[in-house]
Amino acid sequence: MLINAQTDNQVTPTPKVDDAVGVPARKWFIAMVGRNTEKASRERLQKLGYESYVATQNELRLWRTGQKKQVERVLISNLIFIHATERERLDIVHLPFIKYFLTDKAGIPNDFGRHPLAVIPDHQMDMLRFMLYHADSPVTFTPEPLHLGDRIRVARGPLAGFEGNVLRQGHRAYLFITLDLLGSALTEISVDDLEKIA
Repeated sequence: MLINAQTDNQVTPTPKVDDAVGVPARKWFIAMVGRNTEKASRERLQKLGYESYVATQNELRLWRTGQKKQVERVLISNLIFIHATERERLDIVHLPFIKYFLTDKAGIPNDFGRHPLAVIPDHQMDMLRFMLYHADSPVTFTPEPLHLGDRIRVARGPLAGFEGNVLRQGHRAYLFITLDLLGSALTEISVDDLEKIA
């Protein structure tokens, strides 16, 4: 599924040329940044010309004064996703606001005992971005692995066309996607909007 939603938190992806001869592939790396600096780090990277993404969702907050305000809530603290080539990543890691890039501890270590870098597949990033942009109920993130339910497609509503898995808990249904190495993002959804994929 090709997703083309664009918000202030999303930069239009560069065309995919992974199979072009001599053109390095861009991957979604995961960088650790300081707490509460995710959005500022995203802005700084984008000003430097790097595609970056912070998992956020807009929500309406009611302040003690009675004032309502739309805020951008960070879903995964301290993490920022960066779409870069390996050469670009080597430059980015030296920026003062980037602490380090996450590694895949389940991956096979190289000759020096270092594990490979953690990379999120493009299709999982596309699904996460689509869910966060279109969901009309809060999206939560859990590091625990979820058990796959029925494979479904959303037939109606703001998430129409989205394909994923459904998790049922009592009378409630949650649409969820899994991000390799990080966990799952889920949002409540009406079962009336779902159709099972055979």
